[in-house]
Amino acid sequence: MNEELAHRKILVIDDDLSLLQLTRRILERAGYQVFCAVNGADGMLLHEQQNPDLILLDLEMPVMDGITTLRNLRAQDNHTLVIILTGHGTLDSIRDAADLNVSEYLIKPFQSTDLVSIIDKALGS
Repeated sequence: MNEELAHRKILVIDDDLSLLQLTRRILERAGYQVFCAVNGADGMLLHEQQNPDLILLDLEMPVMDGITTLRNLRAQDNHTLVIILTGHGTLDSIRDAADLNVSEYLIKPFQSTDLVSIIDKALGS
């Protein structure tokens, strides 16, 4: 395992539990330390506790949706890299996310190799 990657923290915020578990396995296999939240409110708490290097953020979630989560995150932290994951991408959501300093926008379903490649590139790994 790459020692540098083991110290890179990724926070995955998605309400789809099966996708959350799959994404965790993919990223842990790639050598990342992974934290998961099922909604934006929990994600904000984990962000404060874990200070991740990158956040994978779903847009459509209960409690606090992705754009609201991203707005709240950016009010506190404009440096953490964010990659949007969604199955419901619209021009408005892409525009909103772009205005909030997002690194990438990945449409579900995605290939695990694409996900890891995009994260590696965003983190400069």
